[in-house]
Amino acid sequence: MTEACETCEPVVVRNNGRPPHDVDVARTTDALIRRVDSGRMRYLGGDVPLEDMVALAKSDLKFTIVSYLACEECRRTWFWGLCIRGAPIYKPVAPDAPALHPWSAVPPRELWAGEPRGE
Repeated sequence: MTEACETCEPVVVRNNGRPPHDVDVARTTDALIRRVDSGRMRYLGGDVPLEDMVALAKSDLKFTIVSYLACEECRRTWFWGLCIRGAPIYKPVAPDAPALHPWSAVPPRELWAGEPRGE
């Protein structure tokens, strides 16, 4: 059994919903963004950048939105997934999970995002 990791395990921010619907999606996503920005976690890939996951989910234009991250402390790979009809999922996965994921098309950004991203 591995020791608890203070970087990646306490990411999920809970609300007062009933499990598994007790995850504050926006605050959990923000917690992941802060860890990536600080270098404690690394963004491996996803449907859209972490910063865009909530906007895409709110649009109801894509059923699931996923990201994969790696913890720089314990080296585990994590799946962060949002589903417009289900509970969010944050769980450790195999290191090759991003390469094996069945990626699907993302609707054009102008259909779901508020402001265009600066390049």
